[in-house]
Amino acid sequence: MQRRLSREFVHSIRGLSSKRELRTASRLLANVKTTGGRERASIQSEASNQHTELRKAAPGVDLNAPSTSKETNEIQELTLDSFRPHSLGVPFAFPQKKVDPFRIFGVPRSTEKDFAFFSKPFSIVRQPTLDLLSLLENSTKSEHKSRIVITGAPGSGKSYLLLQALSHCVASDWIVLYIPRAIDTINGTTPYAYDVRTQTFLQPTYSASLLRQIRDMGHPGLKKLPTTSPFSLEKAPPGAPAVGAPLMQLIEYGIREVSVASFVLEAVLAEFATQTTYPFLLAVDDFQALYGQSQYKTPQYLPIDTYHLSVPRLLLEYACGSRPIYNGAFLGAISLYHTSYLPTTELYEALDLDLTHGRRPDSYTKRSEAFQHYAKGLQPFRVPDRMDIREAAALLDTLIKERVLHTVPSDQLFLSKYCEADGNPKEFVWRGLLSTLDT
Repeated sequence: MQRRLSREFVHSIRGLSSKRELRTASRLLANVKTTGGRERASIQSEASNQHTELRKAAPGVDLNAPSTSKETNEIQELTLDSFRPHSLGVPFAFPQKKVDPFRIFGVPRSTEKDFAFFSKPFSIVRQPTLDLLSLLENSTKSEHKSRIVITGAPGSGKSYLLLQALSHCVASDWIVLYIPRAIDTINGTTPYAYDVRTQTFLQPTYSASLLRQIRDMGHPGLKKLPTTSPFSLEKAPPGAPAVGAPLMQLIEYGIREVSVASFVLEAVLAEFATQTTYPFLLAVDDFQALYGQSQYKTPQYLPIDTYHLSVPRLLLEYACGSRPIYNGAFLGAISLYHTSYLPTTELYEALDLDLTHGRRPDSYTKRSEAFQHYAKGLQPFRVPDRMDIREAAALLDTLIKERVLHTVPSDQLFLSKYCEADGNPKEFVWRGLLSTLDT
């Protein structure tokens, strides 16, 4: 039995070409154990011939050298150098560092399944990635204030593009505040209270959580940037930092005194937006949820408009430019994952959306002047509905390396699933490759 298996192994190593396969075959050939005379000499002679063929096939490979970790099919991590034209169509894993923005801020619900499924969440650098990052870099060099909203068909990669921009800004030493699920600001899941002075409903608990996320990011500017405006609030708890104190003290004060966290968040974001030492990125996914009625109710059980809530109103003011960001950008992304929160008429017209974003409004549809004001001046950034064939091939190759597929798909299966999905990235993976019995 052992001699028969050894002969089968010798015949099976023909056609090996990769470095790992060559070295594995060489080590196994050296450990072939046979017994007695003519049979042993025959097998050893055949193994020696195969060993010679392997050396001829890869003359520069040391077959006896030990394997290293570089030979593994691990995906390279995303760095600043990855956002270059030479990286188009190449997959990169999101960096997993001690200060991980995805762990601190979270990820959108539409991508949560991907992050839980893959051992290393990754994305592919596409041409829209480079175009969007170019707009963000220009926002720090010119007087033009970038207020960009990413649009596109469902599954086209809007949220992933926003995550790539977030990773780039974190690596470039930007101050970032990322809200991956803007629906959580209006779905009635956090406490709220009416404030007579501002005539809005405050969200102190949610505001304190945002301040905690800013602190956990640990940007060095939080300890270097001074507070330029006094934090004066009637009946505020003692302990508010004076003018000139580091911003970190103001953030810690808002986390400690939850009752005034909404006002502290407003003051902190105002400091970020007016300083010019560090670029500031305010990124919001599920951006369309900010335009419409919330799930919160008044004491008379009437629905509250989003601009009457403290956090959504603050985000809307930065989106429309009422609160400008002097060194940085506002970046939003429309998500069609939740059908209960589709773009409203005001946002539909301001961004010039198409039918992939919902029903087209007509002239008889009622418009809200307030939401028209908050949607004014937004710059749409359209993501292509389809990825090209090179990006799809890189995506398939990554799935194979990650051993997500049970078998290696053929070219026919690849092209058929690509056509069935019409090039849509999400449909290609989840309803194509991962939903067929062939893989």
